[in-house]
Amino acid sequence: MKRTRWQKIFLYICIISLIFTLFTVPVSANSAQSKWSGTSSTGAIVTGDTCPIVVEKEVLTFDIPEFPKQYYRKAQEYLAYSAKVTADYTFYNPSDYTVSATLVFPFGTAPDYAYVYDTQTGSMIFQADTEKYDVTVNGEVIEKSLRHTLSYFGAEFELSKDMALLHDGYMEDEFYSPDMPVTRYTYVPEGVDTETYTAANAAFVLSADPAKTKVLMENQNGGTLLDDAVQLEGWVQSGEFIVNVIGESLDQMPEWKFYENGACEKEIDGSMCLADTNVTTLKEFALSAYDENTGVSQEDWYNAVVESMKSLEWSGGALSGAEFQFDVSDRLMRWYSYDITIGAGERIENTVTAPIYPSFDIDYEPPVYEYTYLLSPAKSWQSFGALDIIVNTPYYMIESGPEGFERTESGYDCHLMGLPDQELTLTLCTEAQTQAPVSQTSFLWLPTAVFFGALLVLIALWVRRVRK
Repeated sequence: MKRTRWQKIFLYICIISLIFTLFTVPVSANSAQSKWSGTSSTGAIVTGDTCPIVVEKEVLTFDIPEFPKQYYRKAQEYLAYSAKVTADYTFYNPSDYTVSATLVFPFGTAPDYAYVYDTQTGSMIFQADTEKYDVTVNGEVIEKSLRHTLSYFGAEFELSKDMALLHDGYMEDEFYSPDMPVTRYTYVPEGVDTETYTAANAAFVLSADPAKTKVLMENQNGGTLLDDAVQLEGWVQSGEFIVNVIGESLDQMPEWKFYENGACEKEIDGSMCLADTNVTTLKEFALSAYDENTGVSQEDWYNAVVESMKSLEWSGGALSGAEFQFDVSDRLMRWYSYDITIGAGERIENTVTAPIYPSFDIDYEPPVYEYTYLLSPAKSWQSFGALDIIVNTPYYMIESGPEGFERTESGYDCHLMGLPDQELTLTLCTEAQTQAPVSQTSFLWLPTAVFFGALLVLIALWVRRVRK
């Protein structure tokens, strides 16, 4: 049996995920059409690869009267945060037929400093920060819906990739479907001397046709790639193991073995008792941790869970249970979705307002706050005209991209003829100049170097032990 780098890769992923979690940058982005249709004077439906609507002008206004707190003690304090971004579009339909389009406006994940649970009411408030903002057409409020898609920490937004995650209803997939069976086997280890073997592991070998069956073991902590199968492993101290068989049942029940530690080399005594068997559907399985108070639809939640499962597919029909989570509430990109209709030769003014959250770096004195707004989604339009950017704020802009901002009485503004190649970033501060404290730049390098040096040595020793 040959050990693989699976556990090492998992360790790297945990470290990288932690780093990305600390530096996640909430974003907002321009509206883009997700689908469109047109009706000619004869009532025929017009379709095509490119929507004819053009953006003659966009006025992008940032109202940033305050910076967010690092931590909110009460929901009311968090919801009182008032920084927002407003995109005001002038759309024109140059065609000789009426065009109807569904537009989507992604505005990022909830920031890690968001207050998402109200202890006084006992309810989630994920969507509450968006309820005070509207989408309008020619000054009239129109209906908008809040949509959600899977977005891992640190993942950069890509319009085509992320828009492909938006589905009307439950997503269609070559393997996964809402009504497919999921058989949940609950196993309890017995007769294992956990006092002597505190790091005892249980494992079984899986060989399944991934086109027919997927297997996800909860409480998994590692795995081994074999010649024509895969071994799934977990700590005995976890108490129980739930093996989820998705799709067709296995040809035979798992044959468990027990080992003295995670290296899974020396076998020890033990047995596994099948305590319970339960059959459910993939929809029920995916919605195990669903809470309607989050404001997420069941369809979007299901789609996010399935997308996470697809990203965790490994070998031999196995999914990485070590990284799987039923609760995806902190992994969701938020979108507005709304419909517009523009007659032949008609212009409309469409305004979208959303909350905007910065990332911030408190290593600087005073701290700096960076706002990111994605301009690239607007390139999906047939053409794009002038772009005016207005920043209403009492703070100082110490860096921006693209360049060209000028100071005004209310803040800053910038006028661009067309879309720049880069995304929009704004770095604000309470002072015109800021710097990292001496203690950070001059003294922290030593403990940091020691920490990462020790980490590399431990990883090297662990890999060497696994390869023996």
